[in-house]
Amino acid sequence: MTTMAYDFKIVGFGLSAGGMTPLLEILEDLPAQLNAAIVVVMHLPINASSKLHQILSQKVAINVVPVSTIEQVEPGNIYVMDAGKELRIQNGFLEMHERNPEEKINKTIDKFFKSLAGDAGSQSIGIILSGAGFDGLEGAKEIEDAKGIVIVQDPETAQFPLMPKNLIAYDHPDYVLTPKDIAEKLTKQLA
Repeated sequence: MTTMAYDFKIVGFGLSAGGMTPLLEILEDLPAQLNAAIVVVMHLPINASSKLHQILSQKVAINVVPVSTIEQVEPGNIYVMDAGKELRIQNGFLEMHERNPEEKINKTIDKFFKSLAGDAGSQSIGIILSGAGFDGLEGAKEIEDAKGIVIVQDPETAQFPLMPKNLIAYDHPDYVLTPKDIAEKLTKQLA
């Protein structure tokens, strides 16, 4: 797979149970103008409705774009997916996919991170926040293999520390940081 020649970073946030609070803490601290696109991939039940777009739009200074089918990725935006869907990035476009209802284990974060690594290479940043399970581990390894950066929320600050702990135990993230420190790191990295 050939990576795109992005002149900005693409930051993928992967989160599950308990991840909304640290996500908001990080995004509220980021400046409105970033040389990056942010994509939020959150575990949501297939039949649920999502208010993520509305919540983020009210709380953060960065423009929030809901992805319903295909959306070109541009810096200065936060992209969010619908409940029960999956996102992939290819050739600079986010594509919405239906989640397979037969899948018992949600691997939405892994699938996005793998596509991010393949599309953005060294311009990719993967961030794992609070959640249960192993989702994000395989995708984080691919981001690292593509010379991107992986950041994990400090498990001590996570309501559900299993996803961060699994990444730390089975991978070598570049940074393990509190939400406040993640915001500071991103602000410096994306200036």
